[in-house]
Amino acid sequence: MSEPDLSAQEAVSIGSRLAGARVAAAHPARSGGNNRVFRLEMAQGPPLALKQYPSDGRDRLGQEYDALSFLSRHGIMLTPRPVAKDADSFCALYQWFDGEAAVLRPQQDDAEQLADFLIELQKLRDAEGARGLRNASASIFSPEEAVAQYQQRLDGLRQASSDHPELRAFIDNSLVPSTATAIRRLRQRYAELGRDPGADLLPAHRALSPSDFGLHNALRAEDGRLRFIDFEYFGWDDPVKLVSDTAIHPGSDLPEASANRLIERLSRAFEAGDDAFAIRRDVLYPVFGAIWCLIVLNAYLPESRSRRALAAQGGDLTVRLAGQLDKARRLHQTICQRDPDLTPR
Repeated sequence: MSEPDLSAQEAVSIGSRLAGARVAAAHPARSGGNNRVFRLEMAQGPPLALKQYPSDGRDRLGQEYDALSFLSRHGIMLTPRPVAKDADSFCALYQWFDGEAAVLRPQQDDAEQLADFLIELQKLRDAEGARGLRNASASIFSPEEAVAQYQQRLDGLRQASSDHPELRAFIDNSLVPSTATAIRRLRQRYAELGRDPGADLLPAHRALSPSDFGLHNALRAEDGRLRFIDFEYFGWDDPVKLVSDTAIHPGSDLPEASANRLIERLSRAFEAGDDAFAIRRDVLYPVFGAIWCLIVLNAYLPESRSRRALAAQGGDLTVRLAGQLDKARRLHQTICQRDPDLTPR
């Protein structure tokens, strides 16, 4: 459940109090399903961003504010600098970044910029305060945890699919058979190597991850450089999940060549310190792909935030749901094209 949206007048009042300076005006900007952002025009000085978070039982404000404070403290300039927060009003104040949503006009070097940032981030793994950071949202530290996440999402969607024959057909005839093959292969590979797929990844092999990362959460400055926003899910995770999620994320919709470049660069970086990284990447990538198919289909769940967001956009909800199913089919096809052994026969 979310707090009611702030009015511009309320944003001015909260912003002035948090900044300790007068706010001249507040303009809604970058509204999203999980939060609302205002650009605050200050009476003196550069504009600031006031972000309101939902009160949905998860400490989004705390997770993001702590993450951005850590990054700012260690010299990361491509993320907003925190200014102040107020847990009672579910609001926080940040540096404002000008720029166009990067996803609107993708550029050839976007994958390189995404990889550069993630590689730079790993240099802070042993920095002061790093060990005190939380785990990333939906983090996994063993292959079996990824399988369990897939199964949990699948069970919920299967219940919802009884009233949607096309959704049920996609799940039963395409997604489940291919993912069953991937899981079977994962467990077989681990058995051959004498490894336990349920064993937790050593802390030394974990990565700092924005978790929800890509062009959908990036702004492009006038010089073409990307800056990154929305770190509500930031924390420790398996680097294989970080690499897979960034390459697959439907919000970025990276072309195949760009996704491959990103995977290659990040893999080189992580393989240098983890001799099992390539094994986990090869067996887990299709499982994370299946999880993303299910995330895209969240809108079919009656109480999901995705469904409410689609409904709020207006139009025929049935048509919008069909569009999500089509997106999931395309994503599944991309995963199977990358690994033809997964194509259901």
